[in-house]
Amino acid sequence: MRRIGAITVAALLAVTGCSGTTGPEPATGTRTVKFSITEGKRTAGPEEVAVRTGENVALEVTSDQPDELHVHGYDKAAQLSPGVPGTVAFTANIDGIFEVELHKSGAAVTKLRVSG
Repeated sequence: MRRIGAITVAALLAVTGCSGTTGPEPATGTRTVKFSITEGKRTAGPEEVAVRTGENVALEVTSDQPDELHVHGYDKAAQLSPGVPGTVAFTANIDGIFEVELHKSGAAVTKLRVSG
């Protein structure tokens, strides 16, 4: 019986994966990564976000200026109001490296790396 429990735990760890900066949220199965932009520069959040193909991801950005968050390649966008987090959530089902930026300021938020 112990062996079945250990196998179950190992299988769950393999399915959920591990990450040093962010992880899946148990309630939704979505990996949420948060960023802050101040005066057109990223002040919080990773330079690159790596996810597996098919993974649900949410990019949450708080900016000090009104802007539009845009994920290239996926054509996902969200309007940002100063100081209010804006989120783009989607299933990462296209492999590649995609720029995530703010359209008005041109601020680079991150690079999204999607691979199987």
